[in-house]
Amino acid sequence: MYSIGKIGKVTFNTLLLTVCFMAFGVATAGGRGTTTPLVPTIVKTAVDVQEQVIIITGRNFGVASPTVTLADQRLDVKHFSEREIVANLPSSVMAATYGVVVTTHGQGRATSNLFSATLPDIGKK
Repeated sequence: MYSIGKIGKVTFNTLLLTVCFMAFGVATAGGRGTTTPLVPTIVKTAVDVQEQVIIITGRNFGVASPTVTLADQRLDVKHFSEREIVANLPSSVMAATYGVVVTTHGQGRATSNLFSATLPDIGKK
């Protein structure tokens, strides 16, 4: 059995933890009250050579146009949804493996995992 002193200490610690969560905006049960955007996650990439675009599949790409960078070069986003982004590739891209990052905007800024994409030559010959 618990003594009253032990229950009081557990209750106080729980109360203190809850107050800290509330003060720093951490979501509690049900996820209510959070303003932190969901982190975008890249699952796979594909290249359409004919259209000169990269197709990025994943999740949490948001409702506002995300920023896509390929090896630190910002790409023009043609269209996007919560689970897919299609971005134009520069015609000067040479065959290589590049890092791809998606940054979402809206209720805050969140950056995806760094994802490696291997691209063929895109440039016109």
